[in-house]
Amino acid sequence: MKRLAAIVSFVIIIFGMTACGAEEITYGGLNAEILEKNTELKGFVVKSLDEDGILGEKCYIGLENENIYYLYVNNETGEIKDLSYEDFVVGDEITVDVKSVENRYALASRIQLLTQRK
Repeated sequence: MKRLAAIVSFVIIIFGMTACGAEEITYGGLNAEILEKNTELKGFVVKSLDEDGILGEKCYIGLENENIYYLYVNNETGEIKDLSYEDFVVGDEITVDVKSVENRYALASRIQLLTQRK
């Protein structure tokens, strides 16, 4: 009877672990430089600033979702400012959170401007 209880417990634990594994992994804090800005589709073509970064030399970051959070932190004052898509320009360095990167395409959930503005 104890053996049966142990087997049932093991099966329940394994099932619970695999059921939780269906959630997508978010990659946070990926450093990149904006190479192109696509105003028609609302997105950036970026290159990774991290050695062996998952974004690679060219990756399209889709920003179509209205729930994307854009922000800027002033390194001198510590002030945090909300931004919009229009505030970013080619050459800006950013950090981006994405769910996954497939075929050099990713959907972002957060973009932070790293380039300091005056």
